[in-house]
Amino acid sequence: MLVIGTGLVLAAGLEPTPSITSLDGMAPVSVPFDLGALKAKWRQRVGAIRASGQLPLIDIESSFGGGKFNPARYATLMDEHGIALTAFSAEAGRWDERTRILMAADPARYIPTTGAGIPPWWPGGAEKLLTEVAEAVRSHRYPLMGEFEFRHYPSPRQVKRGENDRDITVPIDGPLGHRLFQISQESGVPFEIHYEVEDALLPPLEAMLRQYPKAKVIWCHLAQIRYQRRSTTYGPEYVRRLLESHPNLYFDTAFGGPTSIYPGSNEPHARIWDRESGRGIRPDWAAVIAAHPYRFLAALDIGGDRMDQVGEPAKVLRQFLDAIPAPEREIVAHKAAWKLLFNEEL
Repeated sequence: MLVIGTGLVLAAGLEPTPSITSLDGMAPVSVPFDLGALKAKWRQRVGAIRASGQLPLIDIESSFGGGKFNPARYATLMDEHGIALTAFSAEAGRWDERTRILMAADPARYIPTTGAGIPPWWPGGAEKLLTEVAEAVRSHRYPLMGEFEFRHYPSPRQVKRGENDRDITVPIDGPLGHRLFQISQESGVPFEIHYEVEDALLPPLEAMLRQYPKAKVIWCHLAQIRYQRRSTTYGPEYVRRLLESHPNLYFDTAFGGPTSIYPGSNEPHARIWDRESGRGIRPDWAAVIAAHPYRFLAALDIGGDRMDQVGEPAKVLRQFLDAIPAPEREIVAHKAAWKLLFNEEL
C-alpha cells in the first residue's frame, strides 16, 4: 500500500494509471466488448481495493465530457478514493465513440455505458439516439444504458447561472419512454432515468413498470425531492412498496450531503439525512435499504463540468454507506451493481 499526502491509501496491485491526458486522437477499442476479459480485470481491481482496507465502490452513474476529461488525472482520483469502477456515459446527448475510446485507454476502471438522453439531442434527436442505443446493447454488448432525463430541473449550478435549458419534461409513458423500456425489456440491459419526485409523475412510472416487467430501471437520486410541496406521497414506505411490487426497479444513491440546499427552492436537496440528530440517515430509510440492499446502487453523479470534484461526492457516499449495517453496506457499495449488470455474485 502507498499512503499519499491526503491521508488516503492507494491499494497495492492496482493497474498503473494511464499516461494520456486526453482522449483526442485515440482509436476506439473494437466491439463487441469482451466482457469476460473485462470482468476478470474488474474483479482483480475490486479485490485490490478491498485488500487495502477500503470499501470498494462501483459508481453506477456518472458522465464525462470530452475536452475536459483527463484520463490520467481521473484514474488517480479513482484510486485515491477507493472507486473500483465507474459506469461512465459520454456527455454528448447523441451517439459518439468516446466510450469505446475510453475503454481502449483504460479498460480496468470503466464499465462501458451507452450515450444518455440529455440536451441538446434529447428529446429533439431522441429517435436516432435510441436507435443507436438499441444497436449498441444488441450488437456491441454494452452492459448498461446511460441516464435519460424525463423530468429534470436545472442543476444547482445552472440555477445559480440563470440557465434553464435542463428544465426538461418528457412523458415517461409517451413514445420515447415506451421505446426505451422496450429496448431494456428485449435486451435485459438496465437503463437509468432522471425523474424528479412529484406526485403527478408517480402513477405513469408505476404503469410503465407494470407494462414492462422485464425492463430494468435505475431511478437515479434516491430521496432527492427538490420541491416538497410537489411531493406528498414519496417516502420510505412508498419506496418499500415500489420495491416489493416491481422487482425490475432499482435506485441509485447519488444525492446531496446533509447540508446541501437546492437553490431553486432553498430546500434541502436530499430528504434521506437525519437532520435532527445530525447522525447519518433517517432510521426509516436505513430500514428500507437494509431490507432490500440489492436494489440500491452506489453512485457519484460526476459530470463533465466537475471532473476534478470527486472527493466531495465520494465523501458523501461513504457517509451514507457508513449509516448502513455492515453486511448490507458492502452490497450497496459494489455487489448490487455487479449482480444487476452481470447476473452473478461478486
